[in-house]
Amino acid sequence: MSTADHLHAPGWWPTKGSEPRQHYVGSAACAGCHAHTVQSQKTTQMANASARATPAAFAQSGITGPLTFTVGDYRYEVSQNADSSVYSASDGTHSISTPLGWVFGNGHFGFTYVYEQKGTFYESNLSYYPLIKGLDFTPGHIRSAPAGLSDALGVPQTLDSVRMCFDCHASAATTSNHFDPVQSIAGITCESCHGPGAQHVATMTLANDNGNQTSTFALNPASLGPSDSVDFCGACHRTRGDILQVGLRGLATIRFPAYRLQDSRCWGSDGDARITCVACHDPHRPLVEDAASYDKNCLACHALAGASTAAKDRPAPACTVARNLCVTCHMPKYEIPGLHGIFTDHKIAVRPKGEPFIE
Repeated sequence: MSTADHLHAPGWWPTKGSEPRQHYVGSAACAGCHAHTVQSQKTTQMANASARATPAAFAQSGITGPLTFTVGDYRYEVSQNADSSVYSASDGTHSISTPLGWVFGNGHFGFTYVYEQKGTFYESNLSYYPLIKGLDFTPGHIRSAPAGLSDALGVPQTLDSVRMCFDCHASAATTSNHFDPVQSIAGITCESCHGPGAQHVATMTLANDNGNQTSTFALNPASLGPSDSVDFCGACHRTRGDILQVGLRGLATIRFPAYRLQDSRCWGSDGDARITCVACHDPHRPLVEDAASYDKNCLACHALAGASTAAKDRPAPACTVARNLCVTCHMPKYEIPGLHGIFTDHKIAVRPKGEPFIE
């Protein structure tokens, strides 16, 4: 299903934004019972998916000193003063500048900047890429000098598009269906996935006091079926329905792992609980990048040669080529030109070594 379809269904779903702000209690309240999980989640890439564009945020991300970029006659600079970060452009004669409001991204692939002018939000034309330790064009932006100085800094965003950015990179940016990023919580927190926690905290406190266990009033994504589970993550990482709806094709789709996973042959028509996102990735822990660590997940379905298969629903033959580092062949990595990052293809398939990207 597309994310839009899920948002119209009853119950909590990421980016829904229908709950009132007073229903949010913050992760500190969750830590009262789930201290270890909350502390671990704070170290994840999702928890650090956005920040206010303060000098401290730039320093924490390892960026020191001003960042510069030149295209044609235009020179760009991102710099920090005592209490703010400033984004500017000059055509050699005149210049334009604006204070930055937010930084989107956790630094794994890059940082993109968002600022507001007269009630309109803008996405910066330039982003920072750790791989090159510098600025380059933001994905989706025209890779050339701007038509004029007024267009140099960024691209204005519609309310729907900027709300989507904040709803996937921050928490509680939209409440009671009203978008208010000033009151948002930086990064993806407990309540982004489990839903606002006020009722849960009150209910569990009462249950502990009187010994009666009732409904927890919190969504546990682990209870979802395979298709809904991947769609749940796909609310921000894009489901198959989302991608088909916009007609996106080609190498660019590798950035959307939920879609690529659901497009795998082994996924089938109804999905498989053994290959959902959370079967391999714990959202409460930092992303594991050691390829060998995923062998156990692959071998849980695909038995080693000479062993009986562990598959329950259909045969899962052993690999005839190797017994380890499965993902290096069946989920290869590709670089998208201009994005200065290496992306893992989550479309699980049999890939001859060195084969180019396949749709």
